[in-house]
Amino acid sequence: MQQIGKNQLWILIVVFMIGSTPLFELGIKAKQDAWIAMTLAAVAGLLLTALYVQIQKRAPESELAELYKIHFGRWIGGFVGIIYVLWFAYESMRNVRDVGELTVMTLLSFTPKWIVMLLILSAAAYTVSKGLEVFVRVVQLLFPIAAFSYAFLLILLFISRLPKIRHLLPLLENGMMPVLKSAFPDLLSFPFGQLVIFFVFWKHVSEKKMIGKISYWAYISVSLFLILMNAITLSVLGPEISALTALPLLEVVQLIRLANILERLDVIVTLLLLIGLYVKMTALYMAAVFTFTAVTGMAYRYCVLPIGLVIYASSFLETNNTYHLWIGLDITLKIVPLFQVVLPFLMLIVGVRKKYKTKNMAG
Repeated sequence: MQQIGKNQLWILIVVFMIGSTPLFELGIKAKQDAWIAMTLAAVAGLLLTALYVQIQKRAPESELAELYKIHFGRWIGGFVGIIYVLWFAYESMRNVRDVGELTVMTLLSFTPKWIVMLLILSAAAYTVSKGLEVFVRVVQLLFPIAAFSYAFLLILLFISRLPKIRHLLPLLENGMMPVLKSAFPDLLSFPFGQLVIFFVFWKHVSEKKMIGKISYWAYISVSLFLILMNAITLSVLGPEISALTALPLLEVVQLIRLANILERLDVIVTLLLLIGLYVKMTALYMAAVFTFTAVTGMAYRYCVLPIGLVIYASSFLETNNTYHLWIGLDITLKIVPLFQVVLPFLMLIVGVRKKYKTKNMAG
């Protein structure tokens, strides 16, 4: 069995959760309080992470599909596992499409979108075929590049004095309801609830006792970073422009001007987002393959190509980027709590009942 270390787990969680999140100004329906909505969702997501870790502790050597089989039985658990395979593949498809749209919009305007998506998915498929250990090593190589680039951009933003605190005021102008509506379920679903995918990978961590601690620290670290990025984007553009702009972070970085030397840094942002999207797409793709293998018993290597073809074909179902974003940020986020909250919570309840019955029988 392939295994990864605790530090590799931390890096994988951080890079996966960042993904394409800075690309959008999430929670903008709460206007200048978007960062508060992000904070509330992050706190709720931490509780959700605790639920996931608690379930995993019951069977540390089991992954997602195996956990559902243990709790719900072979047939129901297997059926739920197949539903997760479809969801993971769908989420991977969304990232493939994001890469295509972003690349054509910012870097390769005259390149057909289908070629861009085919190339990035081919890279992901090759990585998936090599297994988890190789994938995590790739993420380790990309992490310093991403960390340095984000730090560099933040420093330049503050040197340029672009963030304006007045754009974040007044706080809670319309009360808590707009903030709560923005936070739940949308922000909880994306990005914080997506940690549910690590049910697939925790089994492969060599130091099982460290899974909870590492996952909590990684989650808290990335949450603070995402809240910071959300607030900075909002403080530069203001709530009105942030709500109207398709790619707010790109708009922010394009405003950086230093001594007529440093400008047009949007290429760095595109690189960062491509790194995040590649990692998220590959992780979801790999999770779909792992879960399908666990449910059907098919060999891992025979599942990589068919699932990749399904992901690629489905990436053309959405007619344009506006429709793609509407489906992803409005429709999908209302459905995914089924996978992130409802089913794991049912699994927790079933596990508690089974434990209680076992104790009574023993007594």
